[in-house]
Amino acid sequence: MKLIGDMIWIRDLRFTDLEDYYIYGKDPLVGPFAGWKPFPSKSIASKILNGQIMSKETYAIALKDTDQLIGTISLYNTALRKYNKAKSLGFSLSSSYWNQGYMTSAVKLMINYAFLKTDCEILELGHHTDNYRCKRVAEKCGFTYDGTLCSYKKLYDGRIIDACFYSMTKDEFERKKKYE
Repeated sequence: MKLIGDMIWIRDLRFTDLEDYYIYGKDPLVGPFAGWKPFPSKSIASKILNGQIMSKETYAIALKDTDQLIGTISLYNTALRKYNKAKSLGFSLSSSYWNQGYMTSAVKLMINYAFLKTDCEILELGHHTDNYRCKRVAEKCGFTYDGTLCSYKKLYDGRIIDACFYSMTKDEFERKKKYE
Protein backbone atom coordinates (compact mmCIF):
# COMPACT_ATOMS: atom_id res chain seq x y z
CA MET A 1 0.00 0.00 0.00
CA LYS A 2 1.13 3.53 -0.69
CA LEU A 3 -1.13 6.46 0.25
CA ILE A 4 0.46 9.89 0.13
CA GLY A 5 -0.66 12.93 2.13
CA ASP A 6 0.82 16.38 2.70
CA MET A 7 2.98 15.51 5.74
CA ILE A 8 2.79 11.73 5.93
CA TRP A 9 2.36 8.65 3.86
CA ILE A 10 0.85 5.30 4.67
CA ARG A 11 2.88 2.33 3.51
CA ASP A 12 3.42 -1.32 4.32
CA LEU A 13 5.19 -2.01 7.60
CA ARG A 14 8.79 -3.21 7.26
CA PHE A 15 11.12 -5.20 9.49
CA THR A 16 13.46 -2.19 9.28
CA ASP A 17 10.81 -0.15 11.17
CA LEU A 18 11.60 -2.04 14.38
CA GLU A 19 13.57 0.71 16.14
CA ASP A 20 10.95 3.42 15.54
CA TYR A 21 8.15 0.93 16.26
CA TYR A 22 9.71 0.00 19.60
CA ILE A 23 10.35 3.63 20.59
CA TYR A 24 6.73 4.71 20.11
CA GLY A 25 5.31 1.40 21.33
CA LYS A 26 7.08 1.52 24.69
CA ASP A 27 5.74 5.02 25.42
CA PRO A 28 3.33 4.72 28.38
CA LEU A 29 1.17 7.45 26.82
CA VAL A 30 0.48 5.48 23.62
CA GLY A 31 -0.42 1.83 24.21
CA PRO A 32 -2.82 2.18 27.15
CA PHE A 33 -5.07 4.57 25.18
CA ALA A 34 -5.24 1.97 22.41
CA GLY A 35 -5.77 -0.92 24.82
CA TRP A 36 -2.35 -2.53 24.73
CA LYS A 37 0.50 -2.77 27.20
CA PRO A 38 3.55 -0.66 26.35
CA PHE A 39 6.29 -2.85 24.86
CA PRO A 40 8.55 -4.05 27.69
CA SER A 41 11.41 -4.97 25.33
CA LYS A 42 12.58 -4.72 21.74
CA SER A 43 12.16 -8.49 21.34
CA ILE A 44 8.45 -8.23 22.25
CA ALA A 45 8.09 -5.29 19.85
CA SER A 46 9.74 -7.40 17.14
CA LYS A 47 7.27 -10.26 17.62
CA ILE A 48 4.29 -7.91 17.50
CA LEU A 49 5.69 -6.09 14.45
CA ASN A 50 6.26 -9.41 12.67
CA GLY A 51 2.66 -10.41 13.36
CA GLN A 52 1.35 -7.13 12.03
CA ILE A 53 3.46 -7.41 8.89
CA MET A 54 2.14 -10.92 8.29
CA SER A 55 -1.51 -9.93 8.90
CA LYS A 56 -1.39 -7.35 6.10
CA GLU A 57 -4.03 -5.30 7.94
CA THR A 58 -1.76 -2.82 9.72
CA TYR A 59 0.27 -0.17 7.94
CA ALA A 60 2.98 2.32 8.81
CA ILE A 61 2.27 6.00 9.20
CA ALA A 62 5.58 7.56 8.16
CA LEU A 63 6.82 11.09 7.79
CA LYS A 64 6.82 12.01 4.12
CA ASP A 65 10.22 13.69 4.11
CA THR A 66 12.23 11.15 6.17
CA ASP A 67 10.15 7.92 5.96
CA GLN A 68 10.38 7.61 9.77
CA LEU A 69 7.59 5.50 11.25
CA ILE A 70 5.55 7.57 13.72
CA GLY A 71 2.51 5.34 14.13
CA THR A 72 0.33 2.63 12.66
CA ILE A 73 -3.12 2.41 11.17
CA SER A 74 -5.18 -0.73 10.59
CA LEU A 75 -8.08 -1.53 8.31
CA TYR A 76 -9.69 -4.85 9.15
CA ASN A 77 -12.92 -6.79 9.08
CA THR A 78 -14.99 -5.81 12.07
CA ALA A 79 -16.14 -8.34 14.62
CA LEU A 80 -18.81 -5.96 15.92
CA ARG A 81 -20.98 -5.65 12.83
CA LYS A 82 -22.26 -8.82 11.23
CA TYR A 83 -21.99 -7.53 7.67
CA ASN A 84 -19.22 -8.60 5.32
CA LYS A 85 -18.72 -5.17 3.73
CA ALA A 86 -18.05 -3.43 7.05
CA LYS A 87 -14.48 -2.51 7.98
CA SER A 88 -12.97 -1.10 11.14
CA LEU A 89 -10.18 1.42 11.59
CA GLY A 90 -7.67 1.29 14.42
CA PHE A 91 -4.67 3.53 14.92
CA SER A 92 -1.95 4.71 17.26
CA LEU A 93 0.60 7.50 17.03
CA SER A 94 3.80 8.45 18.81
CA SER A 95 2.97 11.03 21.50
CA SER A 96 5.66 13.30 20.01
CA TYR A 97 3.32 13.83 17.05
CA TRP A 98 0.01 14.32 18.84
CA ASN A 99 -2.11 17.41 18.10
CA GLN A 100 -0.31 18.25 14.87
CA GLY A 101 -2.75 16.87 12.30
CA TYR A 102 -0.83 13.70 11.47
CA MET A 103 -3.50 11.24 12.58
CA THR A 104 -6.36 13.18 11.05
CA SER A 105 -4.45 13.13 7.76
CA ALA A 106 -3.78 9.38 8.06
CA VAL A 107 -7.41 8.56 8.85
CA LYS A 108 -8.66 10.64 5.90
CA LEU A 109 -6.25 8.83 3.58
CA MET A 110 -7.50 5.48 4.88
CA ILE A 111 -11.16 6.51 4.55
CA ASN A 112 -10.55 7.34 0.89
CA TYR A 113 -8.76 4.04 0.38
CA ALA A 114 -11.50 2.01 2.12
CA PHE A 115 -14.34 3.50 0.08
CA LEU A 116 -12.57 3.96 -3.26
CA LYS A 117 -10.34 0.88 -3.45
CA THR A 118 -12.18 -1.84 -1.48
CA ASP A 119 -15.73 -3.14 -1.31
CA CYS A 120 -16.29 -1.38 2.04
CA GLU A 121 -19.79 0.04 2.48
CA ILE A 122 -19.56 1.03 6.13
CA LEU A 123 -16.50 2.04 8.11
CA GLU A 124 -16.41 2.03 11.89
CA LEU A 125 -14.06 3.50 14.42
CA GLY A 126 -14.01 2.88 18.15
CA HIS A 127 -12.12 4.24 21.14
CA HIS A 128 -12.05 3.95 24.90
CA THR A 129 -14.26 6.58 26.51
CA ASP A 130 -11.25 8.38 28.00
CA ASN A 131 -9.41 8.71 24.68
CA TYR A 132 -10.39 12.27 23.78
CA ARG A 133 -7.76 12.57 21.05
CA CYS A 134 -9.33 9.69 19.14
CA LYS A 135 -12.75 11.24 19.62
CA ARG A 136 -11.50 14.47 18.02
CA VAL A 137 -10.04 12.58 15.06
CA ALA A 138 -13.38 10.81 14.51
CA GLU A 139 -15.23 14.15 14.61
CA LYS A 140 -12.75 15.93 12.31
CA CYS A 141 -12.96 13.11 9.78
CA GLY A 142 -16.76 13.18 9.61
CA PHE A 143 -17.74 10.02 11.47
CA THR A 144 -21.18 9.81 13.11
CA TYR A 145 -21.36 8.83 16.77
CA ASP A 146 -23.25 5.53 17.10
CA GLY A 147 -23.11 5.05 20.85
CA THR A 148 -21.17 3.70 23.81
CA LEU A 149 -20.83 0.03 24.67
CA CYS A 150 -20.60 -0.42 28.43
CA SER A 151 -18.09 -2.95 29.73
CA TYR A 152 -16.75 -3.39 26.20
CA LYS A 153 -13.60 -5.30 27.12
CA LYS A 154 -11.11 -6.18 29.78
CA LEU A 155 -7.66 -4.66 29.29
CA TYR A 156 -4.23 -6.15 29.95
CA ASP A 157 -4.16 -4.45 33.37
CA GLY A 158 -7.52 -5.88 34.46
CA ARG A 159 -9.59 -2.73 33.95
CA ILE A 160 -12.93 -3.14 32.24
CA ILE A 161 -13.56 -0.22 29.92
CA ASP A 162 -16.43 1.29 27.95
CA ALA A 163 -15.93 2.17 24.29
CA CYS A 164 -17.47 4.78 22.00
CA PHE A 165 -18.22 3.80 18.40
CA TYR A 166 -18.63 5.86 15.23
CA SER A 167 -19.47 5.00 11.66
CA MET A 168 -19.45 6.38 8.14
CA THR A 169 -21.31 4.83 5.23
CA LYS A 170 -20.13 4.92 1.65
CA ASP A 171 -23.15 7.12 0.80
CA GLU A 172 -22.15 9.61 3.51
CA PHE A 173 -18.58 9.59 2.23
CA GLU A 174 -19.70 10.28 -1.33
CA ARG A 175 -22.03 13.12 -0.24
CA LYS A 176 -19.21 14.76 1.73
CA LYS A 177 -16.82 14.42 -1.20
CA LYS A 178 -19.24 16.33 -3.47
CA TYR A 179 -19.00 19.40 -1.25
CA GLU A 180 -15.26 19.45 -0.56
